[in-house]
Amino acid sequence: MPTITLHYNASCPDCVRQASRTAGLDWLGRITLSTQPSPLGEVPAGEIVVVDRRRKRLFTGVFATRRVCMEVPLLLPLGLLLHLPPVRRIVGTIGRASQITRSAWTLSSGRTRELPSGSRRT
Repeated sequence: MPTITLHYNASCPDCVRQASRTAGLDWLGRITLSTQPSPLGEVPAGEIVVVDRRRKRLFTGVFATRRVCMEVPLLLPLGLLLHLPPVRRIVGTIGRASQITRSAWTLSSGRTRELPSGSRRT
């Protein structure tokens, strides 16, 4: 029985590819994939929102990634590493940097998307 729902953006090719890979590794059927708006609203490209129905909690960013990893057996070692604050900080920093890069590309390609709050334009 699925315990978490992974919300992702269906118009983002990388998101679709990663969701497909995650579904392929989830042989225990613990994750439900969804392209519907999350409880937070529409999921931006390059991001995920995870809803844990059992614990009635919502996760975003590196915490969402960690939650998914803890449910998929082959990703469990990565999930355990993401519990370590230094690793979580590094992964979170890399994630924010890639979001800023994607946002800059999106803005330069003529489409509009707000930069994540707290990020700087360079």
